[in-house]
Amino acid sequence: DEMRVVVGKAHQPTPMMAATIKFTALNPYWQVPSDLAAERVAPGVVKEGLGYLRQHGYVLLSDWGDEALPVDPSTVDWEAVAAGKILIRLRQNPGPNNAMGRMKFMFPNPQGIYLHDTPNKELLNEDARLFSGGCVRLEDAPRLARWIYGKPLSWRGARTEEPVELPEPLPVYLIYQTAVPNGNQIVFYQDIYGKDRSMLAASTEGRIAAAR
Repeated sequence: DEMRVVVGKAHQPTPMMAATIKFTALNPYWQVPSDLAAERVAPGVVKEGLGYLRQHGYVLLSDWGDEALPVDPSTVDWEAVAAGKILIRLRQNPGPNNAMGRMKFMFPNPQGIYLHDTPNKELLNEDARLFSGGCVRLEDAPRLARWIYGKPLSWRGARTEEPVELPEPLPVYLIYQTAVPNGNQIVFYQDIYGKDRSMLAASTEGRIAAAR
């Protein structure tokens, strides 16, 4: 199978990795990274007021611990958050506007990268789909769920962050290719993350050093 995806921006690239999907979380929270809270959320609060948080289901929390408590957002300098001077923890509640959509496929990794659903389907119609903070947004998450579980997986009636374990862990590989075979031809794609340039530069430096 194949489907369109949205991947990381040039300055927030989706990393290459090999990992294992162990379960799917239904009706997930979005734990907003501090840099994305500054980039995506705080400007909306500065422009529209605290109602922006309620409208989009964001909750300000006291810290990053498991026992974190809600905090009154009026106590925060949101202009300072937008400027990156104050780091905060925001969590977005499950719902139609949640950035994770209705399900995320979990494969533990240090970067906190997931495959997940998305409410912003219009971005999938773009030719260059570089809009995420590093995660992979799926065109049709329920279809992927049917493929890996062998049956439909419904978020309706599920609890918040309800885990659905896979009978057997599933390997997943995130790869980056700018040249791929297509029949008896090679198709070349744009080097969006500049990896070819950096590899060529390193190779050239190595040849110069060897010549010396």
